[in-house]
Amino acid sequence: MHPRKVVDLVIVGGGIAGLWLANLFVQRGYSLLLLEAHTLGGGQTLASQGMIHGGLKYSLDGNLSPATAAIAHMPARWRACLAGSGELDLRALTPLCQRYFLFAQGSLEDRLTAFFASKLMRGRIDKLTAADYPAVFQRTDFTGTVYGVDDLVIDTAALVRLLRGNVAGHIYRHALQADDVALQDDHVTLTLGEHRITARQLVLCAGAGNGPLLGALAIPSPRMQLRGLHQAMVFHQHTDPMYAHCLTGLRGSQPRLTITTHARSDPRSNQQVWYLGGQLAEDGVSLNEQALAEQAREELRACVGWLNWDDAKVRGLRIDRAEPLRDDGGRPDDPFVEAHGPVLTCWPVKLSLAPALGDAAAALLAAPVQPSARISLDGMAAAPVGQVPWEH
Repeated sequence: MHPRKVVDLVIVGGGIAGLWLANLFVQRGYSLLLLEAHTLGGGQTLASQGMIHGGLKYSLDGNLSPATAAIAHMPARWRACLAGSGELDLRALTPLCQRYFLFAQGSLEDRLTAFFASKLMRGRIDKLTAADYPAVFQRTDFTGTVYGVDDLVIDTAALVRLLRGNVAGHIYRHALQADDVALQDDHVTLTLGEHRITARQLVLCAGAGNGPLLGALAIPSPRMQLRGLHQAMVFHQHTDPMYAHCLTGLRGSQPRLTITTHARSDPRSNQQVWYLGGQLAEDGVSLNEQALAEQAREELRACVGWLNWDDAKVRGLRIDRAEPLRDDGGRPDDPFVEAHGPVLTCWPVKLSLAPALGDAAAALLAAPVQPSARISLDGMAAAPVGQVPWEH
């Protein structure tokens, strides 16, 4: 057994929550370890569309919802980080797109047209002239309307690599079990193979892994819920990217399709991937892979009918969104952090809310005591970065 090591924090989980907090708190002088059971970002983070949005898509019923208010300032905070003036320095990260769009073939519903033109939306959305349309809409057979919003889309794989690089010496691959953990009133002792670690606080950022860990540690609250999605990855040869919400024939309070575009890493492939969320992904939970593929093609023909989708290949991806349990089973509006003795349980709820998660976690942490140095755990491997799903 190696000599006991003492740290301020042990973070469990290497998705956006764990990596963001590790970067933030190393920067603020905390000594810490981050433990990841599998691959960094390999759960919800790399499976996300990379959207950093201000919540407008939650208000398509014409009312600014609490969810919209909770997330409204997140694009500005991410842009500050991308400019090097935010809480984390993300200047090395180039967004996939700097603006996001909303479009409809034909005319937009009158209620939405009035809502987008209202004082509530002034400065948040603008109707584009045809000359300002992104290239994918500059077709003679597109006869609809396009709006722009100041949301952005980031490359989640590049983000994970950047955040990992900043704290690489603090990250190890280990699937934490309840038997590894001894909880005390004011600290936690972990046994990691031949290493014993005393941490002042244990920070659970393991997404869907938080629930089993909380149960195994006999921590009664919080409890976890999982909300499913079945997203579609569409592989095709069209050259123009799309980053947009489709509002054509809107049937509910969220976009019919939410579309982001991603390049394949194989230089021999000239395919793009359109990653589809929105109402399709919600409805797709009840569909098998073949039925989702058929529904995705139907939706693309209805929404983006000026392009040909006959030769497109479609794959489904099931995702479980891990969140704190709500009585109604609905979507939480805010990031979640709760303390139970020396254990903090965290769910960011959405990628966009990572900066707000940092605020909430910082408010519940004791001041750092141990020097913020690399903690070497001989014999333990570093956790690798995961793959985005369209590369699997």
